[in-house]
Formats: sequence, structure tokens, C-alpha cells
Amino acid sequence: MKGKVFDSVSKEMMGKEITLLGLVVNCKAGPCLKVKNDIIYVPELEYRASEIMGKKVSVTGTLLEKKLIPDPEIDESGAISTGAYGDQLVLENISKVKIL
Repeated sequence: MKGKVFDSVSKEMMGKEITLLGLVVNCKAGPCLKVKNDIIYVPELEYRASEIMGKKVSVTGTLLEKKLIPDPEIDESGAISTGAYGDQLVLENISKVKIL
């Protein structure tokens, strides 16, 4: 998978270093890369968020599934907090970011 640039993700990519092409958007847990079939959280882009938000970029890193957003909670009065069940897709160990 090295050397190729992908605009979508698949299960076969999990745990591997890949390069993704997408649009940087703001999500619940910080900057994300919007690709054709999913949203990928990229916490390491936080320091560059104002520079790249809304721009198309290619980002190289390791694709993982992790719990970033806490599950919603119900308090004693029945109010439900914001959150997200399950794990999120995350790109970590970023080695390259290119604004297109």
C-alpha cells in the first residue's frame, strides 16, 4: 500500500501505514479527514487546524480504530449527553501532510 494514495478506507488498511486524500473538516473530537466512505479523525492535525480546515489534503499515517469520543451518558433526570457509541477511525503517527 506504500506509494498509493487512497480516497476511501477498507478493513484491509487497518494497522497499516497509508496515504489518504480528503477534505479536512471539524468534527466532535477535532480535525477529521472526510473521504468518500467515512470520516477519519486525525488528532495530530490539531496544531495546523486553522491553516488546513476546509482544504483538500493528503495525509500519511497509520489507520486504527480507537475510542476517542466518550459514550453518551444518561443522568438522574434522564438527560442524555452528547457522545458516540463504538470506536472511531483514526489516522495516527502522521509522517506527511500535503495541502493540495
